[in-house]
Amino acid sequence: MDDAHRAILEKILEDPSLTVPLKIREFIRLYNENTGTGSPIVWNVSKEEWQRFEFLGDRILNLVAAEFLYLHDSSCREGIMTQKMGVVSNESLAAIAEHRGIDISIIVPAAIGQQQAYGDAVKGGAIEACAGAMYLCAGFEAARVFVRELLAGEIECYDPLANYIGRLQERYQQQGLPVPVYEEILPRQGPAHQPRFTFRVYDSTHTCLGEGTGASATEARQQAAKQALEHPAST
Repeated sequence: MDDAHRAILEKILEDPSLTVPLKIREFIRLYNENTGTGSPIVWNVSKEEWQRFEFLGDRILNLVAAEFLYLHDSSCREGIMTQKMGVVSNESLAAIAEHRGIDISIIVPAAIGQQQAYGDAVKGGAIEACAGAMYLCAGFEAARVFVRELLAGEIECYDPLANYIGRLQERYQQQGLPVPVYEEILPRQGPAHQPRFTFRVYDSTHTCLGEGTGASATEARQQAAKQALEHPAST
């Protein structure tokens, strides 16, 4: 990114009056403008570069989250801080994106594939890729401010025990088994502006382990995983 666009992006990312979704939109607009791609405002980047940004952004998110946990509570033990690092897992980032009203579809380039709904891996990867690109384009301090705002209120109250998806996955990995998969049950219930999602979770033999419903896809998957954890005999 050239110096002029970099300076503008730094100011945007460090502006406390702007929301996280707006900062993401402005970043994408500036990135596309700098590369001469123009509109529509969907991130115009190759699949390979997006994945490289994702790799870098994962490290940025982990560093900023670790720094916050270290400085936030001097009495917090290493084990607790390690558990709370789950706040930057793909599942957690997907939930945060939904809470913040972030439009994931504008962060995922056409090379990855545009669709109505993305899984947690793509949603989490999109946030990581965005953070990584912001770091390269505007520097660490601006990216750090953005990540701190993204995680504000989330990291303080993050409960590792409530991450049922991660706990269920860990259980299967410890047994050397394939991780469970989630499938949405269609059609969705409720009005179009406020749909209710239902997911079932299956093991590798396609045995249903649990079912959950929620106001978002992430919430429904979490509830399905919770039900599976509450009935260990079925796993």
